Amino acid sequence: MKKILLLLAAALLSPQLHAEGYQVNNLSSRQNGMGHVGTALKLNSESLWFNPAAAAFQRSKFDLSAGLTGIYSYVKYNNIDYSGENRISAESDNKISTPMYVYFNYKPTDRIGVGLAFNTPFGSAMDWNDNWAGAHLIQNIRLRAYQVQPTVSFKICKGLAVGAGLAIAWGDFDLARSMFPVGAATNATIAGILTSQGMGQYAPLFTNAGDRALVSAKLKGDSQVAVGVNVGLMWDITEEWTVGFSYRSRLNMKVKRGTADLDYLSPEIRQVLSRTGLIPRLSEGTFNTELPLPTNLTWAASFRPTPKWEFAVDLQWVGWSAYEDLNVSFNEPELKIEDIYSVKNYKNTLAFRFGGEYKPCDFVQARLGMYVDESPVRSDYLNPETPSMTKMAFTAGFTLNPARFLSLDFAYGYVTSADPERTGSYPYTDPLTYSVVYQQAVAGGAAPEAAAETASKAAEQPFSGNYRLYAHTFSVGVRFHF
Repeated sequence: MKKILLLLAAALLSPQLHAEGYQVNNLSSRQNGMGHVGTALKLNSESLWFNPAAAAFQRSKFDLSAGLTGIYSYVKYNNIDYSGENRISAESDNKISTPMYVYFNYKPTDRIGVGLAFNTPFGSAMDWNDNWAGAHLIQNIRLRAYQVQPTVSFKICKGLAVGAGLAIAWGDFDLARSMFPVGAATNATIAGILTSQGMGQYAPLFTNAGDRALVSAKLKGDSQVAVGVNVGLMWDITEEWTVGFSYRSRLNMKVKRGTADLDYLSPEIRQVLSRTGLIPRLSEGTFNTELPLPTNLTWAASFRPTPKWEFAVDLQWVGWSAYEDLNVSFNEPELKIEDIYSVKNYKNTLAFRFGGEYKPCDFVQARLGMYVDESPVRSDYLNPETPSMTKMAFTAGFTLNPARFLSLDFAYGYVTSADPERTGSYPYTDPLTYSVVYQQAVAGGAAPEAAAETASKAAEQPFSGNYRLYAHTFSVGVRFHF
């Protein structure tokens, strides 16, 4: 039974606290229309995020920028069995997420800039139907990270500057998933377990439950404050060419006292399942875990062939390999729930971004851009919580300057997969199948170790399928400079 409880807890907690693309790049309405480039551009207060060194080139005394992006994403799943009635399909029902930012930079002297940034650099959301075929992997998840960054920039000479900021981050998450796979097979297995335990009179309660989640677990947690750095370098090689470099360090988001609640289909099912010993005592305790926010290195260049045109390219390396595994530990030893270890094996990725800006007059600027962002998730760890794909996006935007001190920014982006579909699977061990096979093996005279090995093989049920993704982004921002 201890092994069964561990499997249940692991199935619940092991892949959590993460959703694909939890690094958010929509942190400037102006640059959202230019393919998210910015490390080699002089963006005034917005440079606090892209490259702190560039803030030293700000011409105005004060610069304040704020904005909001609405992101609507859509994911469609199909299982890889295309033969007739066994085909399963599902569509996400994601709400619009809204990353935002506020930047302020002050130039006390021509060479020095002092700024403060607030934004939401990491976050994601994924919503599926509570009773869909993959509910045992994920029903819904929310991840939010917030960051404050005090920054100092210094112009060493006319065309060379450095900058550094202290990244102070915190966040929270909540998620829900079914404790068991949804459907007739699970219902029949539980009915059989009840019969074997002398509670066969309750079996119809489960055989008649239909394709609904019998019990779901809902997890919540708040992370402690994590501290890192954001440093940058900018060099005007010539009047036309500028190069830039930025480094954002890894942050470790630690959850010390996360909580879990169990949501049953009905009070009757709750009463019966609590008597079977199949449900671990998750709601009685708290857990701790840790999620890395990866290192970022960006190399960039910008080119101004004429005063009206500017082009830029960014190459970003993201150290996703820091997410090797996820360990979850319960704080209360009396619950007797062992530590959970889950392998992730994320890989480091590259993102290529390109954009251009045209200034026909002082009143308006227009922008176009595109980017390609590699997926860090390997195909053999692909699941509906992380339907990760190499993303390709096309963006457009413009800025209006109705007054000398005021700018209004607007942008749109369309994001799709570089491949029409991505196929993969995620390893999953059904705790109910494990329970039945293990008990049968032990009853047949097998040693516990051999019974456990047999049950593990029988309970392996990888969740495989094809995923398609697209997203629309809409950004609006305002800038004051004086």
